[in-house]
Amino acid sequence: MSTDDYRRKLADFLTKQPETSGLAHERVLAAQTRQDLGISSLTMVLLLTHYVEQYTDNTVTIRPEWVSRLGDVDGIASVLREIDAASLAPAQH
Repeated sequence: MSTDDYRRKLADFLTKQPETSGLAHERVLAAQTRQDLGISSLTMVLLLTHYVEQYTDNTVTIRPEWVSRLGDVDGIASVLREIDAASLAPAQH
């Protein structure tokens, strides 16, 4: 999926979450930063937790290196891409 596809996936996801249900799909697509969306850093981490639960059945662990990318929408989209990829990767033993 492209970055634009992940932006749409992010918009779909955010508009269905209790913390961000007031966001319009178009606003998410037009936003450049998390701040444009009125989402705090703590709320963003909580939303990532919801995403992991919903899309990976908790098979992916949130990684500290992702935090620096959660300030802008394209960075958030790239983290969602990594979460999805990690959930599809074979288990490491």
